[in-house]
Parts: sequence; C-alpha cells; structure tokens
Amino acid sequence: MASLVTYGNGLRRIEFAMTPNEKRRVIRLGRVNAKTARSFKARVEAIIADRLANRPHDAETAKWLGGLDDAVLAKLRAVGLADGVGLAQTTLGAHLARYFETMTVKPSTATFYGHTRRNLEEHFCKTRLLREITSADADAWRAWLVESQGLSPATVGRRVVAARTIWRKAVRWKFAAENPFEGVRGGHQANESRKQYIPHDAIRAVIAEAPDAEWRVIIALARYGGFRTPSETFALRWGDINWERGTIRVTCPKLAHNENFASRIIPLFPELREPLLSLFAEAEAGSEYVIARHRLGSANLRTQFERIIARAGLKPWPRLFHNLRASRESELMREYDLATVCGWLGNSPEVAARHYATSIDLNADFQRAVGLVSGEAQQKAQQSASVGDGHDMTSAPPEPNETPLNRGADTNRRARASAVTTPEWARPDSNREPRDYESLALTD
Repeated sequence: MASLVTYGNGLRRIEFAMTPNEKRRVIRLGRVNAKTARSFKARVEAIIADRLANRPHDAETAKWLGGLDDAVLAKLRAVGLADGVGLAQTTLGAHLARYFETMTVKPSTATFYGHTRRNLEEHFCKTRLLREITSADADAWRAWLVESQGLSPATVGRRVVAARTIWRKAVRWKFAAENPFEGVRGGHQANESRKQYIPHDAIRAVIAEAPDAEWRVIIALARYGGFRTPSETFALRWGDINWERGTIRVTCPKLAHNENFASRIIPLFPELREPLLSLFAEAEAGSEYVIARHRLGSANLRTQFERIIARAGLKPWPRLFHNLRASRESELMREYDLATVCGWLGNSPEVAARHYATSIDLNADFQRAVGLVSGEAQQKAQQSASVGDGHDMTSAPPEPNETPLNRGADTNRRARASAVTTPEWARPDSNREPRDYESLALTD
C-alpha cells in the first residue's frame, strides 16, 4: 500500500496511492533512522486503511495523531491523510500549552487564566481529547468548582468565562468542532459580600501605624487618590505631580495597550498633599519614582498591609486595596457627576456600578430620603468625617519646577526596578469562601 524510499545521503520518504490508478503521493521524512521510518510507514498505512474503509481510527492511531507536532501534521494534511483528523485528536493539555504560549497579556491576567487552566487539567486530565468534552461535561465542571472546590459564585463565574474564551480559540484553530462552555451559566462576577466601605477614621488609624513615609503614601494613594495598587502606585513619578496646578498624572499599566486610557489626570486631593510632601522631603536626590524602597517588596505588599491593619487594632477587610479605591470612588460619586468620577478613576460607568459603588451610610441615606434628616445636616457630617483628618495644610509646596530629579547633583540616580515574581497559579486555591481572593489579577 505504501513504500519507503531512501535517497540522497540518508534522506527518506514515503510514497503511496489511495487507488491503483492515482498518482503516488509523497511524505518526506527527512534524515531519520530506518526503524523510525518503518514505524511511520506502518501508521500511514493504518490511516489509509481507515480512510478506504470509511471508519474512525482506533485508540492507538488516534493517540499517535494527537501527539504529532504541527509540522508533521501539516505534511499529512498536504497528502489528504489528516484533513481535520489530526486536529480532532488534540488533547486538552496540548491545547492549553499552545494557548498559553501564544498569550500576550499582562502577568496578572496570565495568573488569572492559569487558575482556570489548573482547574481544567485537574478535573478533565491533560490527556483527555478536546472532542470528547461535551456540554454536559462543562456543566459538571462548573458544579465541581462550586461543590468540590468551594469557590464563590463570582469566582466560578469568572472561571467559566475564561474557559469559554480558551475553547473559542480551540474552535478557531479547528481543534474542536464546538464550544461546550457556550451555554454554561457564568453568573454574576461581582461578589457583593466582598464590597466594604472603609471609613476615614479607620484609614487614619491605619496610616498612623504605617512604618514609614512610603507606606503612608501607598495607603493614601489607594484610599484618597483611587490608585490601582500596586501597578499605578509604583508607576507614579515625581515629575507626574504638578504642585502649582494641583494635578497628578496617573499612568495606568493595566490599560497601556489603549492609548486613550493609558494615563489620566486627577486632582491633587487635599488628603494626598501632606503625605506626598513628607515623602518628597525624604526622597534621595535624583530619585525618579515616588515609591522607591518598597518596589522590591511588591510581591508581599498585601501581607505587609495586613500587618499594618492589625497593628491599628482592625481586622483586615476583603480585597484590601480594591476596597480602598472603591471607597474613594463611592465618595466622589456623591459629590461629582459620574462621567467626571469615572474619568478620574479610569473606569467605565458600567464597571464602576458593578465593581466599585458601595453604600457609605445606608441608614442615614434612608432617613434623609423619608425626610427625617436634612441633606445639609448629613452633608456636614460627611464633610467633618472626610476633612478632619489631622493633615497640616499650611505647609508651602515646593517651587513648581522643583523635583528630586533637579534638586541634587546626582541626576542619574534611579530607583531600583520592581522585582519580577513568578505567577503562582498552579498552587491550590486560597480564595474559598469566605476569604475569596481571585489571584493577583484583582489586586490591580
């Protein structure tokens, strides 16, 4: 049925014809040993026999096809022996490996998708063929996340959406005929139980326990500036602060791919001026970044923050930095229009409503709605809580053009770069109820 031909200096090829009168087709194997060539020839003959008999391949042949690389599969498709057959034999592990090799996303996003990858491989097994995973299996996987893994509804919803995205690429690459996750209910991806407003009294107590000026600025930028932590905080440079005009230019690494949202301008809020001035006075000559010393400790930022909160006599709240940012956005929504606030915080109204808006004082709002408390009285109470934070606002700002970059002779000094950490998505989940953190992707 097929013949093995050796030519040149050890080069080998396989020649065959599907019918007696057909022109012979050629598969060039290159320079391989005789044993490998004979084994390949036997596989080709088995595939030809199945094609002529119009029957599916047996398990051994299907497994062999599924283990071939793209270059060899391309040679088989060129002679009509793997038209959709080789792709249909792709295993879950092989597709996930190829999918993550082609991902061009930020590390935090890769970590998030890595959790979904781990769940898929753990439940289905890497050697499971993609074409064997059905819609019923996808529903069972979702139930397994809830019942066996104990994940919150929001986390389950996000991982279902991630699995759906991974399978869409498999369909586009023709590794699968359909997406079994298309009909799986994702659910609401915002966990309302993890939203918490952090009042000013609490954050003042926490700032008082901060070990140094940099930590006071890190906390203040998250709570009073609405910075994404750590990405936007670590990207802030002294040159981004305009003391005279009262503005801060915020660089957003999360949206760096979109030039319209890569940066934004926010007010230099009164609550930010004093801690920034204090840190400015301590900054080394020639330093560029506002946060310099703690950049190398970014991997343990949450752990250190939990210790600071504990020293203040408080219990760490869910999503430590996210809820600080959400608290600020919720406050600003009460004083300014939604479009302005979203412009300052760098998100859309839809995202702000779903993931950030929290109730500040539901009882007081209800009483004001029914006329038991005047709006003016409530506003005064809120103002006293927000501005009476002990900051010395009498300090004169530096000259508009003065920054640590031009204040000293050493203008080439730069803060050390952030440490590169390896995503740890392969570890078992620590985000089970009630402590439900969705990896580093949600701390940004």
